[in-house]
Amino acid sequence: VLCVSALTGCGGIDANETAATLGEQTISLGIANFMCKYQKAEMDDSYTSFLGEDVWSMDLYGNGTTLEDDLKNSTMEYLHEMYTLKAHMEEYNISITEEEQKKITEAASAFLAANSAEAIEELGATQELVEELLSLYTIQWKMYEVMTVDTNREVSDEEANMRGYSMVSIGIAGEYDDSGNYTEYTDTKVAEIKATAKKMEEALQQKDLNTVAEEYNYTVNDGAYAKDDTTFEEAVLEAMNNLKEGEVSKMIETESAIYFVRIDEECDEEATEAHREEIIADREYEVYTEKLTEMQKDDGWTVNESVVDKIDFHNLFTQVKESTESTESTENKQDTQNTESTQNTESTNQSTEGE
Repeated sequence: VLCVSALTGCGGIDANETAATLGEQTISLGIANFMCKYQKAEMDDSYTSFLGEDVWSMDLYGNGTTLEDDLKNSTMEYLHEMYTLKAHMEEYNISITEEEQKKITEAASAFLAANSAEAIEELGATQELVEELLSLYTIQWKMYEVMTVDTNREVSDEEANMRGYSMVSIGIAGEYDDSGNYTEYTDTKVAEIKATAKKMEEALQQKDLNTVAEEYNYTVNDGAYAKDDTTFEEAVLEAMNNLKEGEVSKMIETESAIYFVRIDEECDEEATEAHREEIIADREYEVYTEKLTEMQKDDGWTVNESVVDKIDFHNLFTQVKESTESTESTENKQDTQNTESTQNTESTNQSTEGE
């Protein structure tokens, strides 16, 4: 359930203004505003809970632009992608069927009915715009499938293999307290930790990793990794790759932590198959991106920055899930969300998942 109360600085926009052009295709401010606000609505709760209500005016990534500008820019890039695909859909014999159009119309109507008038106004949502965005999503999904059909999906067992491991990680740089404040360790503290780690290393000659970790109040974490995994520090990865199944490493020291690792199984079958699918998905995306880039080469895409700047971020959205009691009668229907009042907030959530 989603609702809204007071709105601040809610200025209307001319939805018919041209936000961008792609050849003879014009992209309206209406669709740009709706897509931008919709994505913002999905992020507001998580962003503001950690960073406060001024989050959209922050330079969150240190690139010299605000988060608001980052989202506007990424939205326009995404619209460029989707309208490019729409412009080339006939080349791939892609179309939206009558049945798909019927579902799109129904989903758009359900979305508008499920949200408050205030939220709809802030989103700038209309039946036509919601249907347009859903059509673009549908075209993108169908185009992705046909554009990646020639992807090489042969992945060797060696390339896909994921080894199961258990690991103890002991930080030596510093720690966070319960309030989230970080304190660097003193040299004395670091020396104490390293001395304890040495004792653990000696104990591991006689005892199991889990036993030793428990004796010294450390946690053993397990997982699976590929031999070319980039998430581990180089020294840790090298040590892991040199271990055989069942073997435990000696103390591995880096600038930030000390590690002890055990290889539990040479092949974690479930993780390996998941990794195989990830490799294929990465290849598909690479093929798709190459073809998309070629489509967009010298296509004349132009963004009217002064028009896009009119999209305002004055109001915040919040998402409130519908209660179980109120949803029992909607079984087998598409998930929707309504809008609930919060001071100076409003919200929306996608009601068309799976379309």
